[in-house]
Amino acid sequence: MASLVYGTPWLRVRSLPELAPAFLRRRQSSLFYCSRRSFAVVACSSPVSNVGSVRVRFAPSPTGNLHVGGARTALFNYLFARSKGGKFVLRIEDTDLERSTRESEAAVLQDLSWLGLDWDEGPGVSGDFGPYRQSERNALYKQYAEKLLESGHVYRCFCSSEELVMMKENAKLKQLPPVYTGKWATASDSEIEQELEKGTPFTYRFRVPKEGSLKINDLIRGEVCWNLDTLGDFVVMRSNGQPVYNFCVTVDDATMAISHVIRAEEHLPNTLRQALIYKALEFPMPQFAHVSLILAPDRSKLSKRHGATSVGQYREMGYLPQGMVNYLALLGWGDGTENEFFTLEELVEKFSIERVNKSGAIFDSTKLRWMNGQHLRALPKEKLTKLVGERWKSAGILTESEGSFVDEAVELLKDGIELVTDSDKVLLNLLSYPLHATLASPEAKPAVEDKLHEVAASLIAAYDSGEIPSALEEGQGAWQKWVKAFGKSLKRKGKSLFMPLRVLLTGKLHGPEMGTSIVLIHKAGSPGIVVPQAGFVSMEERFKILREIDWEALNKDKSVPLESTATIST
Repeated sequence: MASLVYGTPWLRVRSLPELAPAFLRRRQSSLFYCSRRSFAVVACSSPVSNVGSVRVRFAPSPTGNLHVGGARTALFNYLFARSKGGKFVLRIEDTDLERSTRESEAAVLQDLSWLGLDWDEGPGVSGDFGPYRQSERNALYKQYAEKLLESGHVYRCFCSSEELVMMKENAKLKQLPPVYTGKWATASDSEIEQELEKGTPFTYRFRVPKEGSLKINDLIRGEVCWNLDTLGDFVVMRSNGQPVYNFCVTVDDATMAISHVIRAEEHLPNTLRQALIYKALEFPMPQFAHVSLILAPDRSKLSKRHGATSVGQYREMGYLPQGMVNYLALLGWGDGTENEFFTLEELVEKFSIERVNKSGAIFDSTKLRWMNGQHLRALPKEKLTKLVGERWKSAGILTESEGSFVDEAVELLKDGIELVTDSDKVLLNLLSYPLHATLASPEAKPAVEDKLHEVAASLIAAYDSGEIPSALEEGQGAWQKWVKAFGKSLKRKGKSLFMPLRVLLTGKLHGPEMGTSIVLIHKAGSPGIVVPQAGFVSMEERFKILREIDWEALNKDKSVPLESTATIST
């Protein structure tokens, strides 16, 4: 709660209960006092419980895409509401008519739905506190502004733009805060009538007390205090009849019975103005919790210059909503254990606002990728296979998105996939055969010097005799049996057997489990599996390349001619 204390003469004025919705029409513990120059509030010390339950809101402006910082704020509101058995309200703050678009609103709603943050009230969902777009609530704002005018908490200001600029310049010269000097705060009725008769444009300014301070107990930041003499009388309604942000937010939060306002720390300065409006309208004060900003690795505010920053961008890059939600939750929150893997349901169970850190959180894209990989591999086998199989088909690598080849390939390659889009690279790598590049690399020198040419000759002979095609056709068991027999014939085993086989058959020094890889490569050569343009090198083509290797030249460290038509590297 906020408390305000001032030391100026008070004139008590009547409250206006007829304006408030039914849930607000109860006796207030606060007393309101007003004079021409100041007013004071003695606020209740305990939090007010709005309509007896937790109600939180996320209120984005539809002027662009949903930033990851906004998504985290929405997530914290969602988790708090669900953990308390409360309501999560979505409100669209679209009073910036020039920049707000329905396209942006639709994108924000799509991103929230993709994250799994379903709202209880808001656009597309019925509720008792609508409408849920600020542009549809103008009549309500004007009604409350008029009540503030009647009670003396606001007054008409007829200052021109030039006069306001002059005030700021004079304040700057005197090294004073650039606050409104209150020219029309003490105007007589006749002076006001004279301007109204001339049709002079005016704003509604809130009458801020000239002395005292305001203090709130923020659920994350603790006690926060402001001196009121740094504020000055502020505008609540513009001369064109449009309400300003702080006035709209206060009226909306109060009339929607919001019990807890959880938002970014950049809104902390707004709390001073909003608290004054709450008290002037005798609205119950919500509890505030201001979440720290998400920072870039250089500890500056995360922005587009640091890469992707919107939820939509990460969705298009192949991230899962489960991974995104898990990672965003850990930006400033933890359950007190070493555990970092949470489902949305587990986050609801574990979340508490008391464990939200007030220091800034660094956005680490590498950690986000790792987290996404954890959730990707935690998917049910059928769902993961379907997801990756559809990706391979849509990427133009495979002709079909399902079947035994897809099942076996996903099982073999899943540990190398952190994003769904990574699956393209790992499959193309399996299908490729960069033998010449591998043999020419310094890392391959030990394998080449270990009589690799002799293994190659024996391997070619086994292929030509039909032993290898026959074993591969029978499957994994027959292939393993053949490899064992092949090793005995060469008096090789372990690394001295498996490394040459890996190099000669896959064209690489490293990769997933060799036996399964080679059986899959053989299977990929069957008609109708791999798209011709995918750059697949079949087993038959691999042995053709092997036959053309000049081992003598290679052993003398001479360059090996690259057969560009037969060598595929990804």
